[in-house]
Amino acid sequence: MNKEFIRFMRNRVSQPALNAPAPTEEEWELVLSAASRAADHGNLKPWRFCIFEGEGREKLGQIYWHHALSEVESMPESKKEGFIKKAYRAPAVLLIYAKIQSHPKVPAIEQVMATSAAAQQVLLGLNALGYGAMWRSGPACFTQKTKELLNLHENDQIVGLIYVGTPNEKPAFIPEVDIESHLTWVRD
Repeated sequence: MNKEFIRFMRNRVSQPALNAPAPTEEEWELVLSAASRAADHGNLKPWRFCIFEGEGREKLGQIYWHHALSEVESMPESKKEGFIKKAYRAPAVLLIYAKIQSHPKVPAIEQVMATSAAAQQVLLGLNALGYGAMWRSGPACFTQKTKELLNLHENDQIVGLIYVGTPNEKPAFIPEVDIESHLTWVRD
């Protein structure tokens, strides 16, 4: 029994304060390949990955800005820079989305769940390589406008953006979850 791996999983935490370096191309391929082993009913492999690095993050920042403009009727131009800066909170940002396929036995929700499982695998893989990560979502991830700005299709569903880099500091201690309050036993 490998309890060390279980300890590793329990010690993974989200890390919002991230600096360079981000993973190399080889490290990204290693992590994303491992993430592609996520549970996947029907073996559809619905997950898709898009990495924003360097000035490529500007496109993501523009998406934040355009989403804000579409939500608030009189958004002042002075706020633009703040929205664009959100894309620069880490040296790399991984967009993960599900490419939903019509399937008689695998509904769309299961394909989104498989993509979410792949996202969790990404977090564990990045942590194993010594990187920090923060999975973010929010209203901008779930709008038609965002899909248009990212050139995604109607059948694509974003599950999140994972901000990735080298942690600024060691993760803060996270208390244990009282698993008993989240668990029900059904034995008889």
